[in-house]
Amino acid sequence: MKIELDTQDSELNIINSYSSGGVMVKNTLYQSSIIVSPQQVVENWPPRVLSDLVIAHFNQVIEMSPEIVLLGTGSRIQFPDREILDFILLKNIGVEVMDTGAACRAYNFLAGEGRLVIAALLHPEA
Repeated sequence: MKIELDTQDSELNIINSYSSGGVMVKNTLYQSSIIVSPQQVVENWPPRVLSDLVIAHFNQVIEMSPEIVLLGTGSRIQFPDREILDFILLKNIGVEVMDTGAACRAYNFLAGEGRLVIAALLHPEA
């Protein structure tokens, strides 16, 4: 699905589209799980599916000092182990779990508002 966002900041990482083939950020297609912040894209984030997720996968996310983390769990919403969510929340960082498409749309909205948001996106097919 193509996503349209009207933003004045051309330096901002904006998610252009997502499909079963991957996520397109600033016109670059990523075909693996990724982490997206307004300033950085981390390719080949190790977890591909929800059952792969462990707390250690979020260390890099926490180091980026976001206000909120959007966890995109693939083609449908699935919730990770409670310990993972607690790990993020105990760092005073908000966390929302949603399917990858919804996480892409929410990320663009929040990034466009200038928020310190990170989208941790499992592959859309997951």
